[in-house]
Amino acid sequence: MKILVADDDAVLRNELVVLLREDGHEVVGASDGGEALRLVERESFDAALLDLRMPKASGLAVLHRLRVARPETAVVVITGQGTIDAAVEAMKAGAVDFVEKPYEVDTLRRTLQTVQEELRARTLLGAPAAEGAIARVLSDAATRKVLLAVVGPRAQPPTGATLVLRIDEEGRPPNVFAANQLFQLNGAIEAHVGRVDRPVVYAADLSLLQAVHGLGDMKAWVRHMNGRCGAKGGALVLASMDRELAEQVQKDSVPSEGLQAMLESLANPIRRAVVAYVVASGPVAYSGILKKNFVDSSSKLSFHLQKLLSDGLLAKGDGGRYAVTEAGQRAWQVVRALSDRKPPSLLISKS
Repeated sequence: MKILVADDDAVLRNELVVLLREDGHEVVGASDGGEALRLVERESFDAALLDLRMPKASGLAVLHRLRVARPETAVVVITGQGTIDAAVEAMKAGAVDFVEKPYEVDTLRRTLQTVQEELRARTLLGAPAAEGAIARVLSDAATRKVLLAVVGPRAQPPTGATLVLRIDEEGRPPNVFAANQLFQLNGAIEAHVGRVDRPVVYAADLSLLQAVHGLGDMKAWVRHMNGRCGAKGGALVLASMDRELAEQVQKDSVPSEGLQAMLESLANPIRRAVVAYVVASGPVAYSGILKKNFVDSSSKLSFHLQKLLSDGLLAKGDGGRYAVTEAGQRAWQVVRALSDRKPPSLLISKS
């Protein structure tokens, strides 16, 4: 993961940076809240570790900015003594977890593992991929020399494309195709996809193809190419220059807004484990859930239970026991049905 570490304690910040880099993460450090704000404006991060008390801008201020500028970034707040209540408030504002100073290495690693699991689950459950994640997919494919670009006259291929197939008014095979030469274009794509592992196809400005073949056929083309790439562990990146096509494809593939919100709540592995336990055991008291040790503190469990209540997955019944709602049951069934699937191979880029 790419991680931002923001803490004005230079010793702690440097220790975290070294530790996380040793674990294989890409890490950027910020010495105060002001620097953190500048970094999040110009860079995308998978996760951010934010000290709540920093000069120039608090961790909470950085969290609020991330929710607007980089909503895909998972935020973990770092708390000092006596700031647990503030950490819970930060979690209500969108932080996924908190760690206490002085932190334990194993606890921190478990927290980041939870973050990684949630990021993977969000992708599986249909949440749009972050632009930073799409950029890394394209960069990795370019490095492996498996990146194919299919671009119309108004689009440019991404850097490092091994092969560029263009769509234009007049075809000049083998690399330039007219809109009515879709069969030949597909043959060139299939030849590339068939001979490499984990192929990535970047498609932008398909307007000529869409004008000739219609929106229905273009949606079918996207499904076909998505399937071909996915079958070999790769991905199709559809640039949203094809705005109508991108919106239609996304509409077909993303659940309803209410269900999607519940699925995203269940992307968090702690909340997923709690719901699984309540589904299996029936209505259960807080003490029974606490004994299962899903989290390392009662304050964290209280937060996650409150989140499940507010998201409509759990309800409190007789004796204060927690039970899964009907809507929660439906969301849980979807999660279980998706659990054996690979992450989707269709990525829709805004750029």
